[in-house]
Amino acid sequence: QVTQALTMHASPNQHPGPLEWLHRIEKAVYAAERMVCAGSLIVMLLAVGYTVIVRNLGLASPNYGELGLAAMVPLTLIGGAMCTYLGSHISVEIVNATSSRLLKSAGGLIVALATIAFAALYAYSGSILIEDFRSSGDKLLDLGTPLWLLAVFFPIGMLLMIFHSVVRIVSIIAKSDEVARDLTP
Repeated sequence: QVTQALTMHASPNQHPGPLEWLHRIEKAVYAAERMVCAGSLIVMLLAVGYTVIVRNLGLASPNYGELGLAAMVPLTLIGGAMCTYLGSHISVEIVNATSSRLLKSAGGLIVALATIAFAALYAYSGSILIEDFRSSGDKLLDLGTPLWLLAVFFPIGMLLMIFHSVVRIVSIIAKSDEVARDLTP
């Protein structure tokens, strides 16, 4: 999926422009995010299923349900970035309902800038969290999963959110010519 997103062409005789390349890269990133989220869901399903079976049969086994709990971290943080790509993470319904391209563009810019501010703050907080967990050596109780490893998904997810928001801003600015043409009498 990732390779396919980077190699598809609009038409065989047309070379992609910079904006189209940027969208192809974003689509490849989105495909990778989908794989991470799907993998997280599979880990959660298997870990919880295994734990239920072990408990119901009264078997002695480590609590692999912890892996399901740990898998929620990438699902949440990478999934948030994926939702930013889809435009469903933060949306202003009144802006989406309007037929005015100018209002949609302005609303899109505001949402993208707000997302960048939010994600930058959380990426910074996540980096502090990683350092705190590394220095303290904190781990989850049952399997000893290091918390710093899970905290790494904070800056990764937030940087992906910033990337998708920047692409959205570039797209809106690139299409501003079209909006300006629509407003000319």
